[in-house]
Amino acid sequence: MSEVINFFGNEEKKENLKEKLNSKIQNGVDWVCDNMELVVTVAPIVVGGIATVTKFAGKRINLHKEESLKNLYCYDRSLGHYWRLRRELSNREWLEIDNRKKNGERLADILAELKVLK
Repeated sequence: MSEVINFFGNEEKKENLKEKLNSKIQNGVDWVCDNMELVVTVAPIVVGGIATVTKFAGKRINLHKEESLKNLYCYDRSLGHYWRLRRELSNREWLEIDNRKKNGERLADILAELKVLK
C-alpha cells in the first residue's frame, strides 16, 4: 500500500517540477521579448565569449590527455611495442632504465623487474 502512495507522491513532484520549469521558461521568453534590443546587442558578445572559452578549454583538455598518456606508456624500439605502466616513472627510474639498456638488457625485463608494468 505504501508503494502506491509513494508512486502518486512522485507523480505530484514531477508535475510540480514541470510547472515550475515551464513558468521559468515562460518568464525567460517574456523577458527576451520585452528586451529585444539588449538581447540583439549582447548576444554576439556572449556567444563569442563562450566559443573562445570552449576552444581554449578543449585545447587544454586534449593537451592534458596527451601528456597523461605519454607518462603512462613506455615505447620499446626493439619490439616496436608500447608497454603500459602502472604509474609515472621517476627520474631515478628513467636513469636506471637508460643505464641498464646501455648494458644490453631488454626494456621488458627491466620494467618487469621494477614492477611498474600494468
